[in-house]
Amino acid sequence: MIQGSLVPNITIFTEDGDLDLARTRWHIDWMFSKGVDGLFLTGSYGAGPLMTNEERIQIFELAREAADAAEGHRILLPHVGCIDTKDAVILAKAAEKVGVDAVGAVPPFYYKHNDASVIEYYRQIIEAVDVPVYAYNNPQTSRYTMSLRVVDELKKLGLAGLKDSPLSLGFITRVAYEAQEKGEDFQVIMGTSTGWLPLYYMGVRAAIAGINNWAPEIMTELVRATVAGEEARARKAYLVMMDLSEKLHFTDSTIASHMALYARGFEAGFPRQPMLLPEFSDPKYRELHDVIKRGFDALDLEFETGGHALG
Repeated sequence: MIQGSLVPNITIFTEDGDLDLARTRWHIDWMFSKGVDGLFLTGSYGAGPLMTNEERIQIFELAREAADAAEGHRILLPHVGCIDTKDAVILAKAAEKVGVDAVGAVPPFYYKHNDASVIEYYRQIIEAVDVPVYAYNNPQTSRYTMSLRVVDELKKLGLAGLKDSPLSLGFITRVAYEAQEKGEDFQVIMGTSTGWLPLYYMGVRAAIAGINNWAPEIMTELVRATVAGEEARARKAYLVMMDLSEKLHFTDSTIASHMALYARGFEAGFPRQPMLLPEFSDPKYRELHDVIKRGFDALDLEFETGGHALG
């Protein structure tokens, strides 16, 4: 079972749009040093749909090297979802060859697909690899919403679990509880930090949290307090996390993650265009610095900053 606090880590590019492997590796190492348990690679935050297969495989390999160098086991859950089935299968096989814990895939996107075509897409991925395969329910980006019927059909094909981002309470609690009641080896993973505390108490044990890109210390403390049974501390950390997450939802999450890292004084490179960062003279960076620091102060956590000054 995948457990703990994972990150849908950003992929860092140069200003010209090339992969910045050195800075991406720094970011992964930094998050590991702050307690992040694993990586969800080349998903929405990680610019997977903006990358070639070859580039995504480079990131899988880089993550493998970083995980091997880290203390303790670090979970690698590459996102292999593509607009077409053939490339999703190619990426799944490449990820397995690199050596990962599992793979995840959003349904085929852009075009509108029916249940039968989505089930066939996952069937081919599941049969192509021996590692566990997780479906990624993200209707905002895929234009497809998982249903209980489709989840049940995918279970029969060997699907290992569901990463869910919208967190529709009725749907996700039913999926999780039905699996528990039936004794199925099927895992629900939160695709967001939202809901961590209440869903943990109903048996969900993993979250893929975007806040880990720029404030992993806060998510690490939330998970620590939750597992330790420190309910008051966990509630406080949860509210701080929710407040910060809300304040960072002023733009695309990938752009916001780069901006938040710059606000902390870390040279965070660039997203791939057409995503654009605001000019570094924009007062939003200073505002983010102050907002994030207040969150750290509320939890009495050390607020580490880097040496990069915005020009």
